Amino acid sequence: MRLFKFFMLLIVLFILGCGIGFGMFMLLGSDQQKGDSVAVIRLQGIIINQEGKEGTIDSNQVISVLDRLHKDKRYKGIILVVDSPGGMAAPSLEICEKIRRIKKDKPVVVYIESLGASGAYYFASAANYIISNPKSLVGSIGVIISVPQVHKAMDKIGIQIINIKSGYYKDAFSPFKPLQKDQQQYLQNLVMEYYYQFVSDISKNRNLKTQQQIKELYEISDGRVFSARTALKYGLIDQIGFFDDAKDKMKEILGKKDIKFIELKLYKKTPLDRLLGTNLMKEVYPRIKYGVWMIAY
Repeated sequence: MRLFKFFMLLIVLFILGCGIGFGMFMLLGSDQQKGDSVAVIRLQGIIINQEGKEGTIDSNQVISVLDRLHKDKRYKGIILVVDSPGGMAAPSLEICEKIRRIKKDKPVVVYIESLGASGAYYFASAANYIISNPKSLVGSIGVIISVPQVHKAMDKIGIQIINIKSGYYKDAFSPFKPLQKDQQQYLQNLVMEYYYQFVSDISKNRNLKTQQQIKELYEISDGRVFSARTALKYGLIDQIGFFDDAKDKMKEILGKKDIKFIELKLYKKTPLDRLLGTNLMKEVYPRIKYGVWMIAY
């Protein structure tokens, strides 16, 4: 019986492999079509710098893909479809910087589908043009550091943690002790340092130069999210519309009507990968690391 199950598993894997191989052949073949193309990348989930997790945006993978698109002369522009609450500060900044560099050579248009907040708005602001769905939420410009406090619960059950540290602030993030006022002030200063960089970068990305414009940006950069209409009023976006409008805007920027829009599917671990604890499909088909190319629109 075990031998039979093993044999059946091999057959299933073989059929699956053949099917995926044929699909890859067909899809990758479409990548070779002639004519001007624009790449479409969907960025959905929390921004991190780890590979292959569902519901996340892996900054390392995104930057690798953007690098390839930047160098590939077949692709005249990039549309980023964004639906993200933000995430880690450094990965968000890395994507932002990559978009800045690309748009010097190729236009980048962002379409905020549902949510473009915090770190997601950070990198979106670097694009040449931002369009938001009428029902989307935009903004949440700000920085937060969370320090859990469990020391009172530990006191009740008689557990004590003793920290042997090299400096007074070394355990400022520890949840096992009360956060002292001077340590809290230290963390507040750290938050504000990142916050000022955040706002400064957005002002540069959105070409806000006058003192009045920068003052107004600071006034709304208090962590609030805004409706698309309010975001447009404050200059956080350029237009309210839909994905078709993003495509039309790209055609307008390029000055061409005959454009093929090609979606790049970013690689995510398959159920088989998660079951086996491997990146099997990436090893079998190396190009899947960068996504599956296909004519999408």
